[in-house]
This record gives sequence, structure tokens and C-alpha cells, in this order.
Amino acid sequence: NEMQFYFVAAVIGFVQGGVQALSRSFYAKMIPAKYAGEYFGFYNLIGKFASVGGPALVAIGATLTGSSRYGILGLLVLFIAGGMILFFVREELPRSTRLSN
Repeated sequence: NEMQFYFVAAVIGFVQGGVQALSRSFYAKMIPAKYAGEYFGFYNLIGKFASVGGPALVAIGATLTGSSRYGILGLLVLFIAGGMILFFVREELPRSTRLSN
């Protein structure tokens, strides 16, 4: 119903900005500082593709199934792929927290 929609929208709104900030800071820690401009340019380019690709994926799924509810499940593929990629990323500890041998 309408109240559930507003609740879900509010929850997403509260976490969306934090997730984006965390992803940018984590990305900045991983890339070489010398090439930050190039890497963040690529990051922004991927974001532009995502703003077209995500809705297109939902539209294709909704068209094939005849239901927009099932169309949204197409995004599950992207979340699973992103989670799998992120699973293999190893973050190095800062030098001050490493144990010396």
C-alpha cells in the first residue's frame, strides 16, 4: 500500500548517500593517488552506464515477463555480481595497525 511505499523509500533514502560515500572512499583507498583523475573518470563513466543499464534491464525483464514486479528481479543479477566481485577484494590494513614480525 501507499504507506509501505513511503517507508521503503525513506529507508532507501537514508542509506543511499552513506553507501555512495563509503564506496567512493573505499575506491579512493584502492587506486594509486598518481592516477586518481583517470580512475575517478572511469568510475563516473561506469555510473553513467549504470543509470541507463539498470532501467533498461528492468524494462527488458518487465517486457519479457509481462510484470514490472518480475522486471525488478533483473537487478538481482547485478547485485549478486557486484557482491561476488566485492567478495574477492582484499583491503590492506593501514601501516599503523599491521603487526610487525
